[in-house]
Amino acid sequence: MNEFDPIEEELGPVGEASSVSPLVVKLDKHRITSDTNVPDEEFLLRMFGKPCFPRRDLSAITGTEKCGKTFFTTMLMACAAAQEKVLEMERIPEEPLKILWYDTEQSLASTKNIITERIYKLAKGDAKELDSHFFVFNVRACTYQERMDYLVAAIETYKPDLVIIDNVCDLIPNINVSEDCIQLIDQLMQLSALHNCNISVVIHLNRSGEKRGLRGWLGTEILHKAFEVYICDQIEKTDVLSVEQNLTRKYKIPETLYYEIDDNGLPVVTAKPNFQPRDQNGHYKTNKPEPYLIKSEQVDSFNQEYIIRNASSAKLPWEWDMKKLFNNAMGNCAEMGLEMLQKHVMELSGIKQPKYYDKVFKLALDQRVVQTTMDKCGRVVAIPVVP
Repeated sequence: MNEFDPIEEELGPVGEASSVSPLVVKLDKHRITSDTNVPDEEFLLRMFGKPCFPRRDLSAITGTEKCGKTFFTTMLMACAAAQEKVLEMERIPEEPLKILWYDTEQSLASTKNIITERIYKLAKGDAKELDSHFFVFNVRACTYQERMDYLVAAIETYKPDLVIIDNVCDLIPNINVSEDCIQLIDQLMQLSALHNCNISVVIHLNRSGEKRGLRGWLGTEILHKAFEVYICDQIEKTDVLSVEQNLTRKYKIPETLYYEIDDNGLPVVTAKPNFQPRDQNGHYKTNKPEPYLIKSEQVDSFNQEYIIRNASSAKLPWEWDMKKLFNNAMGNCAEMGLEMLQKHVMELSGIKQPKYYDKVFKLALDQRVVQTTMDKCGRVVAIPVVP
């Protein structure tokens, strides 16, 4: 007996007019049910023991200028080919991965120097053997259309496991034309799915440095579609660089990777620097978060249910009960949109100014009361942190 097919049932006996359009027949091939056979999620790397950089998906690496984005991609590529751990990262598959590095920004000499003096030395392997795992192309001198055409051909031909595009903005003429940005990201998503690879794109942050502000309309589209986003930064007044996972659809990596560059030009793990900034007069600023630095009479205007008084402390006379405030604001919700969360927190707390709320929200993130991630629709949402 033939398996029941709802489309054929709707089409009816041969010769009868069908009420199902050809588009619906095609759409039915993409339908997902409880019986649909789909491949398991497969990750290429681990960072601090957590799976990351999935096949058939996009990852994003961002940061301001000269803050270590290329150093981080160097670590990723070395780890993908190395036989041992690279800093806090390790490869999941037993065999070395095939890597395609698509460099649109640097000179030919810089690209080659990074391969031989950084990636291969981090991977600690024979250069000739490593060459068989790497497909490195410098396309800075090419046009936008050539770069995109060559990229498609390279992925189709070499079948890499990991693709690094540095910088993705150089694949289109204008990163603020929505149609071009959507088309580019759609094409990259299709390539990753069709060729079973992870495509990691490098893109700058907006000049403000705000961590959810990826540059241009293209950055907005990447935030909507990427599986995960990593932020690269340099700690103020130090030589220490950092990498943190800012957004993810699944495995949250709460640890931040801190590293510095040794005398050989290679990244090495280091501790978080104990840096205390100074104000414009050269005096050390307090290490306590800025939300506390307001006039005492303003504190009385807040809902005292969420205020903790510290009578014995002159430096910290009061503080927000962050866990209580944000837990009450979220109620029984497993996740909540950022605008809705802001509305609930401001109503409960008595906070009137959105800019002040932003400082309180950042403090809640720093204290690991809540964290941000993406929901299944690609929107940034807040979720409570489970101890």
